[in-house]
Amino acid sequence: MATHFHRVFWFLLTMDPALVREREAFLRRAKLIPTIDAPKPSLATSEPHAPRRSATSSLDYRALESRPINQGRFAILSRIVKYMKVNQVIYLLFKQRHLEHDLHPLSVDEILEEAMLQDISHHTMKWLEDEALPNNPKIKAFPEKKFAFKPKYDARNRQELYHLLKRNDVKGIGGVYLDDIAEGISDAEKVVSVCS
Repeated sequence: MATHFHRVFWFLLTMDPALVREREAFLRRAKLIPTIDAPKPSLATSEPHAPRRSATSSLDYRALESRPINQGRFAILSRIVKYMKVNQVIYLLFKQRHLEHDLHPLSVDEILEEAMLQDISHHTMKWLEDEALPNNPKIKAFPEKKFAFKPKYDARNRQELYHLLKRNDVKGIGGVYLDDIAEGISDAEKVVSVCS
């Protein structure tokens, strides 16, 4: 029965000589690369035999759920998830309205009605009205507490896009991303292909 060494030796003999040289050069280079091993704890510095508790047996998940501090964390996590969901729905609603040239601003009640989010609490509605929507860079806030979508570039057709690109060229700013153009123009790819 052939050992591992014999199999490797036979393989190297039947291998192309150029490949054997490459392999040997690779192994030499690999030996030169320093490796860092994690230091092993010495027995002298380790603590005396402390009884170890099993991670699975000592962890009671029902006790974790009942702790007030964890309930607070779960509530915060739930609020963040709900915030992300509501913000994404509202952002997509605003973007779609803008692309359909429906540009008049909406109040929070109208936004939630159009987004079919009627199960929002009064506290969340107030938060949307006072903090989330006014501080969102993609949403323009009006003084009468109404909101509308604010694209990065306010170009709504081929002519406005052409003027935007011309201005950027003259100022030396450079090009714009297609995603940024698509926020303001519904058929952005078609308009860009016509402009090229």
